[in-house]
Amino acid sequence: MSAHVLVIRDSRQAVAYVTGELDIATAPRIRQALLDTIHEHEQVTLDLDRLDFCDCAGLSALITAQKTARTHGTDLTIRNIPAQLTRLLRCIPHTLPIELPPRDALSARGFPAVSSG
Repeated sequence: MSAHVLVIRDSRQAVAYVTGELDIATAPRIRQALLDTIHEHEQVTLDLDRLDFCDCAGLSALITAQKTARTHGTDLTIRNIPAQLTRLLRCIPHTLPIELPPRDALSARGFPAVSSG
């Protein structure tokens, strides 16, 4: 499967819709598209609602986007994180600018809550 980025933009802000599988095969291309968008806008929102899969390479692309946004002074927000990626993000330390759904929302989707201790 492949991944795609559709960017809707105006002069100051952009929304980047990432779809498909963000993995070792697609991460370099998606990373570059996100970095280009970050360099061109003051505010960027990544919408992952149609992201089907994300492996470590994909997660690395998201973290690189976050670090670049911080360095560049771009306000970056990540929304609509899929359950599989949400579960991964609950297990690792990160500073990605996201809002995770409550643990009970994950359980309703079939993912057990992750212990914090």
